[in-house]
Amino acid sequence: MPTLPDRRLALLGGAHVHLPDHLRMIRDRGWHVSHVHDRDTDRRDQLCADLGAAALGSLDDLSGLGVDGVLVCSETAHHDRDIPAALAAGLPVFAEKPLASDARAARAIAQQAETAGVLLQTGYFFRTLPALQTARDWIAADRIGTVIAARMMFVHDGGYADWLDLDCWMTDPALACYDGFVDEAVHVIDALQWLLGPVARGHAQTGNALGWPVDDHGAAVLRFCSGATGVVEAGWTDTAMRLELDITGATGRIALHDGTLTLTPRGTETPTRTTTLGQLDAGTGIVPFLDRLDGRETPGLVPPAEAASVNAVLDAMGLNLRQTDTDAGARDGSRIMD
Repeated sequence: MPTLPDRRLALLGGAHVHLPDHLRMIRDRGWHVSHVHDRDTDRRDQLCADLGAAALGSLDDLSGLGVDGVLVCSETAHHDRDIPAALAAGLPVFAEKPLASDARAARAIAQQAETAGVLLQTGYFFRTLPALQTARDWIAADRIGTVIAARMMFVHDGGYADWLDLDCWMTDPALACYDGFVDEAVHVIDALQWLLGPVARGHAQTGNALGWPVDDHGAAVLRFCSGATGVVEAGWTDTAMRLELDITGATGRIALHDGTLTLTPRGTETPTRTTTLGQLDAGTGIVPFLDRLDGRETPGLVPPAEAASVNAVLDAMGLNLRQTDTDAGARDGSRIMD
């Protein structure tokens, strides 16, 4: 049996809740983490012990490290340093979402990746879901005509259940940079822009049911550049994990409910096409990155500028927790996205 090449990744930060999912995918595809950098040295040392990896003392040491890529799972506030350092070393990067701490930093990172011609993938894993890829194909094939309106929900019960520990950086505004609504809404905003094109305007309302220093659920109303309207619902406070989608067009409707995607022509009640959503797995967000490193073309890659545009939508709706009063003009929801 031929020996596989030594396919190594460096891990920058072990804070993100989906790190175990990405590590599973990395192992399953014959990769391994050889070096770990983390500002929390206790967490770094534990990860090194668990992964059989060496500690990386400084981001400056990424150059010449001999790895094939970098996985960024640090706190969102640290993305602004971690991702540029890896890109400057010429290393392909997979980063958890959102791309950066604010829109300005996200745009700069996207521009750096594009100028250098270095792969940068963000963990918007909805793009890897076959059901949503099918919905996109139906829209592109004009199966529902001109899109008029869309509604998408992604919620879970993590705020009340015991599987999501919120006594951490995720509820620290200085490190999270965004709240619990945004933690799930980023996936919806990216998916809707992927399906329907860029957002022109938006307005959000968030709420706090759990008492943490960040809000934990909410909704947003969007207008797309195409003229379509959209509604986003997201957060940590539902009674179960749910992904729902309704897209209404001039000649039909696409709907995702209870795990089934349907295509129904206007004027009928019976869908003409159906497909199954399947199990949600955030770890699939890293698969296109690993496939590309292995030299395979793959769906699901997120262009850096599109990842940065999610930050722009969030910040224009006043959802960045580090925005100051001088940014208040962007908080009324009437601003056109840059």
